[in-house]
Amino acid sequence: MKPMNIPLTKETPALKPYPTKLFIETTTRCNLQCPMCLKQRHDAEFLEGDISTNIFMALLPALPTLEALVLNGIGEPLLHPHLEDFIALAKDKMDKNTWIGFQTNGLLIDSARAMSLVRAGVDRICLSVDAVSPATFSNIRQGGEFRGVEGAFKMLHAAKKKYNERLEIGVEFVLRRDNIDELAETIRWAASQGADFIIVTQLFPYHQALVSQTTYDANLDISVSVFHEHMRRAEKEGIDIRRYYDVFMKYEKSANEKKIIAFVEALVADALRQGISLNLQKLFSTDHAWVEKMEKVFARARSVGTEMGIKLRLPEVIPKSARRCEFVEEGSIFVSWDGNVHPCYFLWHHYHCYINGVEKIVKSKVFGNLSARGILEIWNDPHFVTFRQNVLRYDYPFCFNCSFALCDYVEGGDFEQDCYINAEPCGVCLWCMDVFQCLK
Repeated sequence: MKPMNIPLTKETPALKPYPTKLFIETTTRCNLQCPMCLKQRHDAEFLEGDISTNIFMALLPALPTLEALVLNGIGEPLLHPHLEDFIALAKDKMDKNTWIGFQTNGLLIDSARAMSLVRAGVDRICLSVDAVSPATFSNIRQGGEFRGVEGAFKMLHAAKKKYNERLEIGVEFVLRRDNIDELAETIRWAASQGADFIIVTQLFPYHQALVSQTTYDANLDISVSVFHEHMRRAEKEGIDIRRYYDVFMKYEKSANEKKIIAFVEALVADALRQGISLNLQKLFSTDHAWVEKMEKVFARARSVGTEMGIKLRLPEVIPKSARRCEFVEEGSIFVSWDGNVHPCYFLWHHYHCYINGVEKIVKSKVFGNLSARGILEIWNDPHFVTFRQNVLRYDYPFCFNCSFALCDYVEGGDFEQDCYINAEPCGVCLWCMDVFQCLK
């Protein structure tokens, strides 16, 4: 399959002399202990801390040309003692048509805090709500209670009415197998609370115990498409190719079994001609009933979203083969609390995660630190520019869909290159396939 190159010009956000979006980690501290969070891995390789005023001030040269400033990272932004000061400072430097926002569990928002945030100039606040039943909510957001989010909505709307009617209040819902039946109800509830938008994202498992909670399929959409095409052809002749792994190693095969082998060989040959990546084991083990259930869940969610008149962003059930890295394409830059500058969420921290059940070590990609170099100097560093240019070629293997699982090229943290000889570890990333969503 040919890579999807995008035209690269001086007007391409990734190649402008300044970033257009800044993602700033104000803190890595949090008031909850959510089991699905990276912070709950005991081997997580990062320290807790707050971004300093000096580091934030180092961002000032980039603010006048920004389109968006997102004050999010691993922690809870509301724990930073100078959050409102940072918002007010950025608001003064940024164009009036831009926006500042962050995502929060909302449990620290009382009347006074809501008023101070809106007075400071925040434009978007996204509340984490993964269920509307108190029991499910507390199980997922351990340490929090659903009534706390209900209170946050009321306080924010009161502040919005008093100080800034342009404030947008939204919800993020992380899909898990134990909460998908509450998605439609959560959308309806959020709309009834006056939410302006809802972001739904797949779960990114940092812990092996959460792999079983993921709801997306393990194959590429184009692989599934060619597989189903050949399966339908076989079914017309009364052949069930899903029996392939039961018969392919048999020494003596019946006429019907030989046809199964022939159909699968034709499937593989057809995919090879089209340059389509196949993982036969994953394709044959796909839980088709689950995929159908997810499609029904999403159809119901869209219906409720339309009925309630709320903006709804849903992720993919099956990863898209047509990659699009919104972070790089839209000229984003990521700054961790310690001043390190990174290209995206995937490469923001050093951590362990699970890609389709296989453990992967991700090493942080750092292009500089704001205590030593200016934000624009780092952005225009030839190594960083080359990195962004190479990402936008989209000429990467689909590592998670490879029949070799995660090979030595990409499994470890000391990544040097993939099997295409790329130095960017993008072949294993699912962010650019519309599996994960965020405030951006």
